[in-house]
Amino acid sequence: LLFQQMAAAEIVEPSADEAIGFEADQVLKEIAFAVDHVEISKELPSDRSVTYLNLVTREKEAYCVELSQKGYRVVGKEFDISEIPPEASQYFETIYSLLNRISPMYRDSFGTALASKLAQIQNERDEDENESEEVN
Repeated sequence: LLFQQMAAAEIVEPSADEAIGFEADQVLKEIAFAVDHVEISKELPSDRSVTYLNLVTREKEAYCVELSQKGYRVVGKEFDISEIPPEASQYFETIYSLLNRISPMYRDSFGTALASKLAQIQNERDEDENESEEVN
């Protein structure tokens, strides 16, 4: 019965019209640990096909980043400035690959966060094993 209910449940995915905004919201949460600041631009127009992010890297460099169906690209070196034409900049499939290109300290913080998470998982496993041994 549970499986039938799960199969019948409708999975809610963002529509094509909402996808760019949804992805932008997710990016804000996912990269906050690795940049000094990130926000959705309040000045540049966003619609269902494009939105703009303002971010400051750990190196204290400001960027305006376009998010569209084509991917991510730097469009300006100041908040809320879109002045670099598409033919003069590279599109990246993910925000992570863009950050990897523009911010060496992103690479370091990502590596540190990954190592910390792996250590946390290992500690949790060790604690579970110790508790299991104590019970036996």
